[in-house]
Amino acid sequence: MVDWDRVEELRNKGWDWDRIADDSKVGYQAPRGVTDKGRALRTLYAKRARTASREAQAEEPKSTQRADQKAKWTIARVGMLLTPLFAIWFLIAYFVPSPVGVFISAIPTLGLVLAASAFLLAFGLLRTDKKWSTVFRGAVAAGVVLGLLLSAVFGIVGVLAGYPTLTGVTSPEPANFHKAANALWTSGGLPVYFFFGSAACPYCSASSWAMVVALERFGTLSGTSTDYSSYSDVYPGTPETVLAGASYTSTHISLQVSESTYTGSIVLPGFANDYQNAYFVAYDSGGSIPFVVIGGQYFTVGTLVDPADLRVPQTAAGNPLSTAQVQSEIATQSGPAWSGPEGISQAADWLTAFILKIDGGQPSSLLTGNVSADYSQIT
Repeated sequence: MVDWDRVEELRNKGWDWDRIADDSKVGYQAPRGVTDKGRALRTLYAKRARTASREAQAEEPKSTQRADQKAKWTIARVGMLLTPLFAIWFLIAYFVPSPVGVFISAIPTLGLVLAASAFLLAFGLLRTDKKWSTVFRGAVAAGVVLGLLLSAVFGIVGVLAGYPTLTGVTSPEPANFHKAANALWTSGGLPVYFFFGSAACPYCSASSWAMVVALERFGTLSGTSTDYSSYSDVYPGTPETVLAGASYTSTHISLQVSESTYTGSIVLPGFANDYQNAYFVAYDSGGSIPFVVIGGQYFTVGTLVDPADLRVPQTAAGNPLSTAQVQSEIATQSGPAWSGPEGISQAADWLTAFILKIDGGQPSSLLTGNVSADYSQIT
């Protein structure tokens, strides 16, 4: 058996192949019939070198893979896993905010986590020369699978908990409303009018009058009270009708109210049912108030009536009207609160038109004047 280490040692000393072949420590036995032992040994050496080279090339991917496997938790690899995971989860929760995003919302929660994951990935890639490998591909694939899996789990849990299926795709409507292609939200067989707000909020306070006017066109509202918004907020002391605890009788629409009655400062109320929570998460991720949903298909976030219209003069610094003054203007349908640029009359007509739209244009007796004009603009 040839001692190849001895061969390398003698070659490094400058021996020729004939002398190396004759060295007893090398142990080379030439095949029968070979007369030139040195040349035969050199040929065998070259053949052995070529075989070793091919084996090394064949083994290189495996060694590279082993090296990659050792770096299991590099920043880049973690980013490769987390970024697609949260990207998939974010997209599904965004387009199906309920039931998928009702527990962990797409905006802002998943969006912020996705941004952090993308930053981690970018930082990790800057610190590594290898931008792509089988290990990275595996991390991305695992992230996609986990994103789909988590979205499915949260969706199933939401469905089992009773949350509705809502779409995140909306289209703009007049008067700062939006439309979502959801199933009709009903209670007792009637479309739901849902109001979410706080008695301390001046925008809720100003808007409450328009809501009362519109709702009383479709039924009988009772059990309300009057108050004023927080005196430590903008538009201090804005007069209001408090709808929390109100009773409503109608053959056209059902009323649901979630309103905090504390007027010292704005406190967001809780929810009476999962549907209220789902619509709030889906369409009011910023937590702005007032928030109004009509039939589960039309919604608006923000004031319906400018609080300045309920002051004299009609500026933020003006003195607020009393609740009796506002009630008098509604009764006579005249005055700055009723007919201001963004006053009660205009908002009430728009609310009436949207309720009519969700209720198939009934009662048709309300489709007159400004209400009819507003109605024709709604899709």
